[in-house]
Amino acid sequence: MKDRLIHLKEVLEYIGIKTILLALLALLTVTTIAAFIGNHTYATEMQVLQQQGELNAKESAIEYNHYLHTRSDIITLIGYTVNDMLTNGADNEAILKYLTDETNYIIASLDPETTGLYGWFNNDYLDGSGWVPDPDYVATERPWYKETLESNEKITFVEPYLDAQTGTVMMTVSVLMSDDESVVAMDVSLDEVQHIVENVAAETEGSQALVINEDGIVVAHSDKSQLGKNYLNETGTLGSLVATKLLKEGLTQFDVDTKEGKFSVYCNDLEGRWYSVSLINADIWYKPLQWTTLIFSLIAIVMVVFLIFVFLRLNAKNLELRKMHNKITQEEKRSDELQILSETDRMTGLLDRVSGKSKVGELLSAGSEGMFLELDIDNFKNFNDTYGHQVGDEVILAVADAIKNTFRTNDVTMRLGGDEFGVFAVGIVNENMGEAITNRLFYVLDKKEIEQLNGKKINISVGARLCRKEEGADFDKLYADADAAMYESKKSKGNSLTFA
Repeated sequence: MKDRLIHLKEVLEYIGIKTILLALLALLTVTTIAAFIGNHTYATEMQVLQQQGELNAKESAIEYNHYLHTRSDIITLIGYTVNDMLTNGADNEAILKYLTDETNYIIASLDPETTGLYGWFNNDYLDGSGWVPDPDYVATERPWYKETLESNEKITFVEPYLDAQTGTVMMTVSVLMSDDESVVAMDVSLDEVQHIVENVAAETEGSQALVINEDGIVVAHSDKSQLGKNYLNETGTLGSLVATKLLKEGLTQFDVDTKEGKFSVYCNDLEGRWYSVSLINADIWYKPLQWTTLIFSLIAIVMVVFLIFVFLRLNAKNLELRKMHNKITQEEKRSDELQILSETDRMTGLLDRVSGKSKVGELLSAGSEGMFLELDIDNFKNFNDTYGHQVGDEVILAVADAIKNTFRTNDVTMRLGGDEFGVFAVGIVNENMGEAITNRLFYVLDKKEIEQLNGKKINISVGARLCRKEEGADFDKLYADADAAMYESKKSKGNSLTFA
């Protein structure tokens, strides 16, 4: 033992205290670097987890809203027409015929899952699908009627319910007429929403996806056993914790710890005060990562030089790739901005004539049907001559804003030039639908007030041309026909619509 100690002392003296200190410093440095790399990797994975959760929630929210928008657009257009019929004194026989025709059209071409249109009109229940209720059926006591009357929303999404026989979650979309008594409604299946949540959950390991309404009821869930549950009535469950933080505390991104594990939760608002929720089991992501970090640190200590070299090379490449990615992103952003500027009328924000014609041409080539409108401001020259060009510009902007607030995002809205505008409304294929949406435009425009006009209203003349795909019409033909119809509208005072 004494000889070994003497030998160790000689070795240390030969190496020198300075070298030993440097070696210890190198070991400490490498350990620190390894720990830093491990922490950096851990933080990166946490960021990936966060981005994945946000992506799941946002992508599913887009799909949900598209599905709900389609149904709300249908009931909105139907509601406008029925409201006009009631206002003009139409009897229930005429209203029932309209509901029946529209129900058949919707089932055949738009939504085969719906059970059709129905509602309460002139103190009577009417059903477009031909369903005859039992004698004890009181329409005004049903949730679809009562919730619509109590709602302050333009469109009411009545609380969903689980069909006990089919296991399908159903929902009613309804709208209240201007007499504050009549209601038009439509039942739709939420099977498509269920398919969306199941697909979202399947794309990410350890994830769940669901749609919940403001009352805590599960509308759709990747675990079908959760359908129809009210999470606000539960305690201690994963669902109750999520519902409490989202609906009572107003949080949209948070973590929850349960006996099932730790979950990262991401939420997005939907139509009808619903919420898209994505849950990812953080334990499934973190635990393997923690073991990886520990092993990585041990290897780093053993293979000092190699790991430092690899680390420097990897970070150098990562930095180079990041710079390249940022440069590409900036170029793409700049290109997108230039593209938008090149296609947009700078004064109104609508498409210009060339871009609008191109987009309408693309829709027609793809077989889209719809209605082309040409809109012209009545007596526009008089606005400029009497009040000045600045007021004339405000009149143009008011009409453009009314167009934006009336038509949907998938419709093509454009400024054709001067005080002339164009719209291609996708899916508007009959005069009733065309009149309903044009009357809405007149209503929105009538609400516009320009101070310098001293109460004088802005009126427009509108020419419309319906287009079905079998006609093979092009933009120029639609424009010419709508233009001729618009000049017919000019013969009437006030807001006027003429179909070609």
